Amino acid sequence: MDRYQPYLFQPVESRLGYSISGLLEEVRAAWFPDIDDRIEVRFHATGPLAYIANWFMGPTTQLVVFHPVLNHPGTPAEVLRFIAKHELTHIVRPPRTIGGEYESHPPEFWAHEAAVGPERRAVWRWVHQSLRSCAFESPRGFRVDRRWRALTERQRTPFSPELPFNGEQWDRACPGEGSQLRLPPDWAPRPLPLA
Repeated sequence: MDRYQPYLFQPVESRLGYSISGLLEEVRAAWFPDIDDRIEVRFHATGPLAYIANWFMGPTTQLVVFHPVLNHPGTPAEVLRFIAKHELTHIVRPPRTIGGEYESHPPEFWAHEAAVGPERRAVWRWVHQSLRSCAFESPRGFRVDRRWRALTERQRTPFSPELPFNGEQWDRACPGEGSQLRLPPDWAPRPLPLA
């Protein structure tokens, strides 16, 4: 518990232009209505891009921590929304031991994430394009190194998912000005060939 104390006393002013707590509550209401726990949100410069601390300050309080490299006016809400889905999936599909090895992302985790986050590929494309100078894959997941501060004033890549609209109206495929992606049932992860 002592290792989490700095999160309680070091507030970080949001530069996003929207409420990250509100965004997380929106994600919970839409895709995780069965989670009754209280969920705190913080920015903290640790190695992972984001993570969840279970049972933070008690058995019914969770802590979702985002790296401050994401606290930038150019970070699209879609990116943080997907990361929030990933972290909340840890609550509904918790880690388990498989073949004697602790697995923080068991197969049912990835299946659930795919069901609630079809925008996964577009989000990871944005992360790799916008944060490539300070972020990397490691055996422990996607990490951010100490060079992240150099990106604090740099512009970010626009978020532009490749979706096969097939003549659908934008407001139908992406309601809420693109904040929610509603993909057709036959959606392919790559652009469809031109007819």
